[in-house]
Amino acid sequence: MRKALVTGANGFIGSALVRELLAHGIEVIAVVRKNRNHIPENVRGIECDLANFCRLPEMISDRDIDVVYHMAWSGSSGTLRSDYSLQLENAKYTCDMVKIADAMQIRRFVGAGTLAQIDCDSYISQNGSIPNPVSCYGSAKIAAQYMSKSVANSIGLDHVWCFISNTYGVGNAAMNFVDMAIQRMLKGERSAFTDGEQNYDLVYVSDTICGLYLCGKYGKNNHSYYIGSGEPRKLKEYIKIIRDAVNPDIPIYFGEIPFRGVTLPLEKYNIETISRDTGYNPKIKFEDGIIKTVQWLREKNL
Repeated sequence: MRKALVTGANGFIGSALVRELLAHGIEVIAVVRKNRNHIPENVRGIECDLANFCRLPEMISDRDIDVVYHMAWSGSSGTLRSDYSLQLENAKYTCDMVKIADAMQIRRFVGAGTLAQIDCDSYISQNGSIPNPVSCYGSAKIAAQYMSKSVANSIGLDHVWCFISNTYGVGNAAMNFVDMAIQRMLKGERSAFTDGEQNYDLVYVSDTICGLYLCGKYGKNNHSYYIGSGEPRKLKEYIKIIRDAVNPDIPIYFGEIPFRGVTLPLEKYNIETISRDTGYNPKIKFEDGIIKTVQWLREKNL
């Protein structure tokens, strides 16, 4: 891999991926929505909204790009995850990006999936299940994966799909579960959670983007890979470690918030396939990564 195109390149994971690719000597063309925030000066930035990605073949003359990492997705956090119209558009844009890659003579497509896909697939299909409105996000990711895979095979592109797990770390502005829990504790708010008995996996951002890089380089065509920590555990164990990193004296109120969903078996978090095919080997233990993250958020709040 010598040259890569990254969409959504100034997001938390996208910008980290750009830096990872640069570290491996790969030339990067970064597609961003509005500005070059978080994009290194030596990277070529292209401002283009998802709805206008059809213009990319005109805006980028390069025809020697090896792989496209499609990270762009509107409404991946917060209440916009329940906007079904927006989420359906994202699925369409993912399929469009495959066709656009073909027009640019890019022969390899790497899509950014999510653990929410696995949650939705395991839970919503059950008779009597009551999905949350935000399940529209995970459902749209399922559609994006299967449909883009069909499109890619119809035109002869390699298709690799990555299930990105719950990624946390320094620089995340999306307020995921880890950031929410830390902020709540730092502000002295009541630390109320579900019973925490569900299996969970939290991955430090440097491990996630290492997995993405390796999938782009070594991932097998028509394969999907779960990028995890290799050490999944009960959610309550993660919460206790977060609490201890903030202040060991903070009381935790498990069970005050009802859990509506399904507990995934530990094998769903298995990284054997990605490790075998790409050499992926996560480095950051949660106990170490959370200390960095708590320190960053403390400084940010000052």
